[in-house]
Amino acid sequence: MLYQAGVAETLVGYTNANWAGSADDCNSFSGFSLSLGSITISWSNKKHPTIVLSSTEAEYQGAVVATYEAIWLKRLHKDLQVEGSDPTTIYYINLNIIQLAWNLVFHARTKQIEVHYHFFCEHVLFGEVKLVYVPTDRQTTDIFTKPLDLEKLGQFSGALGL
Repeated sequence: MLYQAGVAETLVGYTNANWAGSADDCNSFSGFSLSLGSITISWSNKKHPTIVLSSTEAEYQGAVVATYEAIWLKRLHKDLQVEGSDPTTIYYINLNIIQLAWNLVFHARTKQIEVHYHFFCEHVLFGEVKLVYVPTDRQTTDIFTKPLDLEKLGQFSGALGL
């Protein structure tokens, strides 16, 4: 696939999770995609190795993995001396996760994700990553985490360049 002319060459991501999505063992799935300009350059879909106790934890783990990858790609860009210091925008359907990333106060229900919380919040607060709400019908990473009807499958796979 070729880059499209006129599309800004900024790093943009989508991430989502499916809590207890495995019918076999109730483990969750999370997925992300990161695009540079008009081309998807990194994507992942993983089954979580352990059962998580809440949808918030499953969603949070998905956002953290997408953030790890976005930071790594930005550092690679810097090492290659490619210009671009804009924060990576990551689109997310869960407003609770977006609010949690901006909240520096721990709650009793988030202690199990404490280490990831510090990493994630640090990059959000320092402006390296910007979380933006996206409605469910525009969440392209559903292709990695949920069964889709043929129309959505075609729509999302085209949007991801797959």
